[in-house]
Amino acid sequence: MSINLFFMAVLAILMGMYGYFTPKSVNYPENGEIPLIELSDFSLYEISHQGIEYVLEGREGKMFDTHYAVKSAKFSDNTKSLLQSVQADTINYKKNKIVMDGNVYYVREDGLEFHTDKAEYNTKASLIHINGTFTIRQNRNHVNGEKMVLNTENNTISADRVSGQYDLN
Repeated sequence: MSINLFFMAVLAILMGMYGYFTPKSVNYPENGEIPLIELSDFSLYEISHQGIEYVLEGREGKMFDTHYAVKSAKFSDNTKSLLQSVQADTINYKKNKIVMDGNVYYVREDGLEFHTDKAEYNTKASLIHINGTFTIRQNRNHVNGEKMVLNTENNTISADRVSGQYDLN
């Protein structure tokens, strides 16, 4: 074997190794945010001396510098007078504000529940805002409407364009 063929073979092997071990390109999100922590199929519990206060469950979660983003999420709040939970396709949690998008389902310990496509929950002020259509149910009563504000602390609801059925029995 000539020396030229030997060096050509070594060069070919080195080029092949370079091509195989070259770092692959990384696709970063368009907004430039890189998650600090990523979780899959998780449950997070916030516990105080009084017990479990909040539970956040999800299929995929990301923690950024300023907020959390969770897919197939369920958030439970045990700090109010009644235990309440909300589920959504996506939840973005920033400070005391939770923005829920896609198949939002809220349920409370006394049987009150509502369905909508998008809602915002201010945990500090205990207010849930809906700027679209919704359906509320409790026992055999149900109400449909648009633009709702639910105060989870005072158990009061205000809404626009309301129609529904109420059982007086």
